[in-house]
Amino acid sequence: MLVFRRQAGESFLVGDHVEVRILEVNRGQVKIGVVAPREVGIYRSEVSRLNRRSAVEDLKQPEVQSALAALGKAFRERKDQ
Repeated sequence: MLVFRRQAGESFLVGDHVEVRILEVNRGQVKIGVVAPREVGIYRSEVSRLNRRSAVEDLKQPEVQSALAALGKAFRERKDQ
């Protein structure tokens, strides 16, 4: 993990296309802004974890399991042809 200090009004780059700006530091909170291309997804880590957990739970649903099994069968049959 890279750790460094920034003050309000300063920024840092992530790669060539993402800039993280420190907008405000106040009573233990930091307000940041992110400047990035539209195609770069930016999510709070807790939201991302919840989405991943939800996606895994969705995959366990019987309808999804049967659809995946049918899709796998179709691919195998096509491969055999």
